[in-house]
Amino acid sequence: MSKFKLLLLFFFISFNLKSQFSNFSQFYSSPLNLNPAMTGLGEFGRFGVLFRNQWPMVSDGLYDISSWIDYNFLKSNFSVGLNFSKENKNILNLKTSIVSPSLSYELKMNYKWVVRYGIQFSLFNSNFNSSDLIFFDQLNQNGTLSPTSENFIYNEKLNSFSISSGLLAYSEKIWGGFSIFNLNRPNLSYVNSDTKLERLYSIHFGFRNKNLKISPSFHFKKISTFNQLDIGTYFDLNPLSFGIWYRGIPIDKKNSFNSLIGSVSLNQKNINISYSYDYNISSVLRSFRGSHEISIIYNFNFLRRDIPPKNVRYLECPIPNF
Repeated sequence: MSKFKLLLLFFFISFNLKSQFSNFSQFYSSPLNLNPAMTGLGEFGRFGVLFRNQWPMVSDGLYDISSWIDYNFLKSNFSVGLNFSKENKNILNLKTSIVSPSLSYELKMNYKWVVRYGIQFSLFNSNFNSSDLIFFDQLNQNGTLSPTSENFIYNEKLNSFSISSGLLAYSEKIWGGFSIFNLNRPNLSYVNSDTKLERLYSIHFGFRNKNLKISPSFHFKKISTFNQLDIGTYFDLNPLSFGIWYRGIPIDKKNSFNSLIGSVSLNQKNINISYSYDYNISSVLRSFRGSHEISIIYNFNFLRRDIPPKNVRYLECPIPNF
């Protein structure tokens, strides 16, 4: 791998560190990472796991995993959830764990529209191990290593706290949401400096056409000066569904991370299993090949009693795979 490509790789990693946010292609399979208002969006309870292997051809590189659980208390209009995410960036000896409890409230505007508000609190724990790092001044001509002259003060462990919030509105066919993460902008510096975590703004919208069995949607998010757009559609061929997506903003010259994303999902009774693959089409990242994601969502009910059909009890959100 050329030095130029490695520099681009580390640039992308530094963006990820600055945002402190997992960039999943199956963003609807990790709803608490997308919008706190999606907490408890299912019929009763849901449990999910989403794993992403970023650029597998980079040995010992990057992978993210997110597991979550939520429950909808229909009578009270409140829902609670808990999200646990872990990011391993072995290239930089950096590991981050995030625990995020969330709470949402549902307001039925009428028989056709529902509005939900959610709030989320996140606890970050990051560990940075510099013992395996090798600096240029350590390299000797005979292949041995000398002590480095680098002298910097840093913290190997970092704990921080952030607040996020979001809104979601939906009808039988349409949904739209807006969320803001890291409202309080906590400090994430490993050295004695003030490095504020950037706010992440997310807009997501879509609709479902049951006759054509398609669900077009888009997801736009902004972090500082970095913008990203995911636009595509799902094709519902029950029990299978397929998705095709484009990621990138062609008119934005600053954004060179473009990719095509394909997915396939199997929905059987209370469980949904999905797989997606990102194919990099930009010249910058083409040699890194693609990324894999696998998700599992399981729906459960603690009450276990006879109840009326769900279309009688509540208005179901049309987001696919829910």
